[in-house]
Amino acid sequence: MSYPVSSIPVPIDIIRLEQANAMMRSANLALARDDVSTLSALGFSHQHIGELKQKGGFRSSSIAQNTRMITRLRKVGDAYAQ
Repeated sequence: MSYPVSSIPVPIDIIRLEQANAMMRSANLALARDDVSTLSALGFSHQHIGELKQKGGFRSSSIAQNTRMITRLRKVGDAYAQ
């Protein structure tokens, strides 16, 4: 008889931060291409698209901060798993 290998579930916070980073990167790429339809498909309103264009997109420091938080949460999760 074999037993399924249990895996440590990924905390929902990590998933949300990873999704936020992916969305911000996609939005920045669409802004660089002036691709309003992609930005709309990502869920941004016309007003928000205008604000993003004015600001030059999402700051790389915001993406980096999320990445650092993901790393921290994974380390905390690994400590509890042991």
